[in-house]
Amino acid sequence: MSIITIPNVDRDERIGSAFNHLFEVIQKTDDSSDEDLYWDLSDTSFFHPFFLAPLVIYKHKCNKNVNCVGKPFRIVGYLDTIHFDMPLSIDDNGKLEEILEPYTRKTYLPVCQFDLNRSNLDGLQSILQRIIRRQSGADFRIVTPLSYLLGELIDNMNEHSRGKHGYIFSQYLKKEECIDLVLADDGITIFGSYIRSNKYLDEIGGSEVKALAFANEGRSTKNLPNAENRGYGISSSKDMLVDGLKGSFFMLSGGAFHRHDSNGSVYVKLPDTINWNGTIILMRIPVHVPDDFDYSKYTK
Repeated sequence: MSIITIPNVDRDERIGSAFNHLFEVIQKTDDSSDEDLYWDLSDTSFFHPFFLAPLVIYKHKCNKNVNCVGKPFRIVGYLDTIHFDMPLSIDDNGKLEEILEPYTRKTYLPVCQFDLNRSNLDGLQSILQRIIRRQSGADFRIVTPLSYLLGELIDNMNEHSRGKHGYIFSQYLKKEECIDLVLADDGITIFGSYIRSNKYLDEIGGSEVKALAFANEGRSTKNLPNAENRGYGISSSKDMLVDGLKGSFFMLSGGAFHRHDSNGSVYVKLPDTINWNGTIILMRIPVHVPDDFDYSKYTK
């Protein structure tokens, strides 16, 4: 019987650093010969959003029967409300507002799973951005940028990932005055999208890092005129978040990650033994918009 200790990750010093702890859990879980295993949570007192949400998503997607034991009493209620054991399924039956309305009075949105290629994806984006803004009491000027960020990135997942499901989680952190937002899909990764489209392969070669860089530079897999070619929608969204709103951005896809924050921009290849199935994006969004922020600068 395999028992894997889940570490106490109560902070993310630099956006994405929580994955250092997560990858240890993933490797031990994947390497276990047991189909049924246990995660021991007895050492945990708080989960940082950027550790918690990816952990839930991985647990749901992995091919193991993971049983969680030792949940500290003080966080059992929280784990239940954010749907730690099973993401909240948002189906396509027209009841999105009914399902999500209770969370307008919370400081978080639980880990939600939604179908990609759905008929009411625009409706989902609209409801999500409205709920997140209400929860945080954010500056009203965040509404349009938040809508743009969600719209561009969810549309990108829908169009390029070839995945079945998308995932979203958010948490308002009062002390830090920010919204920590997680978006993920279970698709073919950004590198896989370039392979599938047969574009830029001479330049990308077999490098997932180059594919990630191309996507973040707006090099699209579509065959559109430059004036219409908005790439992945990642480039403009990221610039708006980091340069305009003074937030932070992290993207992990397959075997590479990209971080862009106030310290600069980096692309990193992961060790060959580490891989994330699909693409996951972390965003730290300040609730106060800088006085000189100009939304139109990032949508031209």
